[in-house]
Order: sequence, then C-alpha cells, then structure tokens
Amino acid sequence: MNLTDTIEGWVDPAFAPCLEAFRANFSEGGELGAACAIYVDGRLVLDAWGGVAERDTGQRWRRDTVVPFFSVTKGVAAICVLAQVSRGLLDLDRPVADYWPEFAAHGKGKVTVREALGHRAGIPVIEGAVTIGDLADPRAMSHRLAQERPLFEPGSSHIYHALTIGWITTELVRRAAGHQLGRWFRDELADPLDLNIQIGRTEADRSPIAVVDVPPDRDTPALDPLDFPGSVMSLNGLIVPTMGGLAAAMNDPAIQRIELAGANGLGDARSLARLYAEVLGGSSGERLLSSACLADVCRVVSQGCQWSIDAPGPAWGAGFMLPWHVQPMLGPGSFGHDGAGGSLAFAHAPSGTAFAYVRNRAGRPSVADPLVYRVVEALAGHLGISLPAH
Repeated sequence: MNLTDTIEGWVDPAFAPCLEAFRANFSEGGELGAACAIYVDGRLVLDAWGGVAERDTGQRWRRDTVVPFFSVTKGVAAICVLAQVSRGLLDLDRPVADYWPEFAAHGKGKVTVREALGHRAGIPVIEGAVTIGDLADPRAMSHRLAQERPLFEPGSSHIYHALTIGWITTELVRRAAGHQLGRWFRDELADPLDLNIQIGRTEADRSPIAVVDVPPDRDTPALDPLDFPGSVMSLNGLIVPTMGGLAAAMNDPAIQRIELAGANGLGDARSLARLYAEVLGGSSGERLLSSACLADVCRVVSQGCQWSIDAPGPAWGAGFMLPWHVQPMLGPGSFGHDGAGGSLAFAHAPSGTAFAYVRNRAGRPSVADPLVYRVVEALAGHLGISLPAH
C-alpha cells in the first residue's frame, strides 16, 4: 500500500505547505499512521490524517481514529487544573495542602500548586508494588502519593514527575470541582466541545484506536525497574521500562480504561488542536483560561538541569511545557506538551495558533522530531516566524 495515497482531509490553500509537509512524512519519512491539525484565531486551517492505524492488520487511519498520546495527556490535565484556577477554585501560590491536607506529610506542606505543577514537589516515585487494579482507583493512588517522602527539599530543585504528576492533577481537580479529572474533562470540555479525547475510555467511546508501534531500532535501552529512574517509568516493575514496554501498556485496553492523567490519554489531532484553540479564545472568543491566568502560567517555574541529572531538561510553566531545545514549538509564547513516541500539541499565543500532531509509529527520543517539525517549520514559514536550528 502506498501510504501517501491514504491521506485525507482538508486544508486552507494558504496553509497548503503544511499539508505537503505532512504528505512528505509518509513518502519520505517512513510515517506509519498519523494525523495533524492546525487552528489559527479559532478557525480550522488544516485537518489531515492518513496511513494505517494498525501495522499488523493494515487497518486504515480514519477521521475519528484516536491514538495513545502518552504525556500529551499532561497538557490536557493542566488545562483542567488551570480552569479551576481561572474559576477562583484554586490559587497557584497557595500550598497544595490547603486543598489536600494529606499532601503535607513529610515536609511537603509548603509546596505550592505552582511548584507542584512545575515538577518541584520532589515525589517522582511512588513506593511499593503497583497493580493495574491499584491504578484503577486514582483517589487511592493520590492518597499513596501524598504519603510519599520527597527525594529532595520540595521547591529547591525539579525533576520530571513522569507519572506521579497525574495523581497530583487529578486530586487537585477532585478537591476543587468535586469530580475526578477524567469525568470533569468529559462533562465540562470534551462533550460540550465535541472533542474526541478520553482520559479513561468508557463503553460509550466508539472511535477506533490506533496501535502504537515501536520499531526495534527506535526502542530505548532497558532500565532497572527497581532503580531510579527505571522505577519512575515502570511503576516499580508494572511496566517494562523501555519505549516498547510503555507502548505495550498504553495499547492495553485495561490501562486505556483507567484515568492516568499523566500518561494514558487517547485522542485525535483535530480535537487536541481545538482544545488548545479554545484556551486561546476559540471561535467564540470565550477563554477556557482567563488572559491573566494564561499569561501567569506561561512564566517559567523550572528549567535547566534536573535533580540528579546533569543534562538540561524541559522548561516548565505551571503545568505546561514551555519551549526548550528539544521542543521549540513556535518559539516564545508557546505552551503545550509532547509525548513519548513523538506526538505533540501546543498553542502559540502571539499568532493565535494551535497545533497538534499524533502518530502511532514511535519517533526517536530526546530530539526535535524531524517529521513533526517538518510541519511545524512549514507553519512557521507561513506565519513569518524564525525557529532556532535543531
């Protein structure tokens, strides 16, 4: 099958170079299945999809195909938390323990919501065995996390809370809004905005799911699941601590049904881009986040070398990833989140642009993905934005 021939969708003629870049990812870049969408000033200008959703069966990628997008989920979860901030139900500069008293255990009482969302709480690891049954109870997992002893003085450094951030965000939403994050998102955002995104799939969700494929040459070396950072990625051995093991977990229907707000979102590119467009004001001009809140959360909370790691890590605002050398996005004014395997969703406030790219063949880790950025660079060229070399 010539996968380029499977590409479907629509593009505003002014953004045709973005569609051509997307097509080139199949004809030249070895893409398997993917979708890309762009909104500008609340208007859809690109909605494209193509390839196959499952390598083994050759099932084609459809308009409504969803795919596990890994840590892109964190950006969606951040929007849920920050909506509570905009509504006056949470304050970024008050301690998490003001809303969640149990979180104060072992010296975490002064950790602010902003610091927790900026990966400064010092609890990237959860101790003890974890089962899928345990994961199915986010409230209990949040309680376990609250009892954790931080690895460093909270607020003094930062380290990526790859999975534990999900129990922080889900509990903050539950304490502020009275519902688990996945349900709140579905009731308040996904259903009203017709977004094909799930954090915890239900029987009512009928969209076909693409299967993430990790070619052997793109898998990551195995880590010791009982040693840091292997325990972070594996949940102490529940997940095989490689990219292939993580993909196998997120392809598992049992895990897809769980609310894992740091990692297991499913969705399509059009819905992710629409969500970020709504953050910027949407077609109605009504923001999900107030303009003051959005400006505030895009201030840097953490950047540079992480605790115990000499190499520079991502730049973080309050919940959002901000531009850094691996994910420059559209430069200053961008905010969003990437995901293992190469998916990316973000907004760029100065140009009013929202972008999403999701796919099911894993890219290479720790680099600005050349396929995703082929499209981003075409977009930047149209917008007159110069991106740094990567």
